[in-house]
Amino acid sequence: MSLHALPQADAVVDAAPPGFEGVPAVMSPKQLGELLDVNPRTLERWRITKTGPAYYTLPGSSLIRYGRADVVAWLTASRVEVTP
Repeated sequence: MSLHALPQADAVVDAAPPGFEGVPAVMSPKQLGELLDVNPRTLERWRITKTGPAYYTLPGSSLIRYGRADVVAWLTASRVEVTP
């Protein structure tokens, strides 16, 4: 995967759902952990068990990055409906 495969900031900014406009288009595990109020180690565990949001690995490096659109999609898919 090349860096060109990462989401383009301009394209993702326009697609931000309400409430996510201020969220960076691409986030480190630390940034996403702060956003979700979870430890980055939790994100690591979710990557290992394939239960968390989709992520990018940067070529030639161990860096992990999350795209805002992927995080929003994961949160939406994880939503539990509560009926009265």
